[in-house]
Amino acid sequence: MDHKAQAACAIFMALGLAGCGREAQPQVANEAAEIAQLREQLTDLKDRQDIVATLQRYIRGIDRHDKELVRSAFWPEARINLGTPNGREEYVDREEAALAAYAQHQHHVTGQTIDIEGNTAHVESYVWFIAVPRDTSKDTPGPAATPGRSLVSGDTQLGSGRYIERWEKRGGEWKILVREYAHDVNAFAKTDDYCGKRGCLTRWDNKDLSYARPLEPLTPQQRSALAESNKQPHGVKAP
Repeated sequence: MDHKAQAACAIFMALGLAGCGREAQPQVANEAAEIAQLREQLTDLKDRQDIVATLQRYIRGIDRHDKELVRSAFWPEARINLGTPNGREEYVDREEAALAAYAQHQHHVTGQTIDIEGNTAHVESYVWFIAVPRDTSKDTPGPAATPGRSLVSGDTQLGSGRYIERWEKRGGEWKILVREYAHDVNAFAKTDDYCGKRGCLTRWDNKDLSYARPLEPLTPQQRSALAESNKQPHGVKAP
């Protein structure tokens, strides 16, 4: 009996599932193989869940302008190409600045294909986004850009593409090493100054409601005050 079977035998005896005599050895060997297969399946499921969670963290980071969250999805030497090849630090800064030029934006990850071999994974993720043009004439000076007022004379962009990536697992952690972006669909729609008229609760920092721990109910007055404050946006460039 090999060491794996011996270990399984000890577990089964403790649980009262099987003996360890010669007549029980085939059963022990089969159950040991099943345990090994289950371990492999659990590892595969956890790897996939970790990759999905990391990518969702990245998406949250770009829409909240949280550079640390965005940075945490990539290994330091990662190469990212959305049309221009960038290293991680350059990409994080350029993406945040580009998104700050819009009044509002959202990104959504949908279908994914994840192929894992050892500590390497190749991942294709469909992503669609909405980008609302910004009326910079409504911006006020401030320390950092905030969600802005919509430029109703401009068109809102709706696009879809794919993140095509190579991931690596190091020290039990999955991060992106290579990303190529393929833009597949582009469309435009009429712009509405929704947040200017009704007021929105969205923030581009860690004071956004999604960061609150624990989340407590807002009073109508608190919601109104937050929405009203967002009607006075700060521009991309502070003096």
